[in-house]
Amino acid sequence: MYRLSSRRFTGGMMIDGLPRALTLAGLLGAGLMAGTYFAFSTFVMPGLRRLRPEQGLVAMQAINKAAPTPLLVLALVGTGLVSLVLGVSALRRLDEPAAGWQLAGAGLYLVSLLITIGYHIPHNNALNLVDPASAGAGQAWLDYYRPWMLLNHVRTVFALAATAGFALALRA
Repeated sequence: MYRLSSRRFTGGMMIDGLPRALTLAGLLGAGLMAGTYFAFSTFVMPGLRRLRPEQGLVAMQAINKAAPTPLLVLALVGTGLVSLVLGVSALRRLDEPAAGWQLAGAGLYLVSLLITIGYHIPHNNALNLVDPASAGAGQAWLDYYRPWMLLNHVRTVFALAATAGFALALRA
């Protein structure tokens, strides 16, 4: 019989307590970051690419300087910390239905975070050192754009897949 409650109608247990709260936080954080990356892939970077290379460079430098706000860092790194704690927790509860999805979501988000930390941040920092008035500034932008975009697409997919993993964990 179907009844409204925090339990599934099948009578099975849904995740409760701290694992549920962490899963929900991971879901929201990974979804927020997936959306941020998606925006860069679909219109921010293509819009900058329509500018003259030197203008695109200057615009991206301005974005890179404005980006590390407390809220963005909280969403980016906070979701990583949540994922780490949830992943360890899930490893200890692999016999529970949600644990596999929690582990998958956590791992997928951590891959997106590692791409950001290992590739995007260093390349953004290097781009910030380019003098927009220098002779090679336009080429520096063009050299930066294509690999940055490719890996942005990759981290978007990983963050979106993490969101799905966390959502499935809440349904398990």
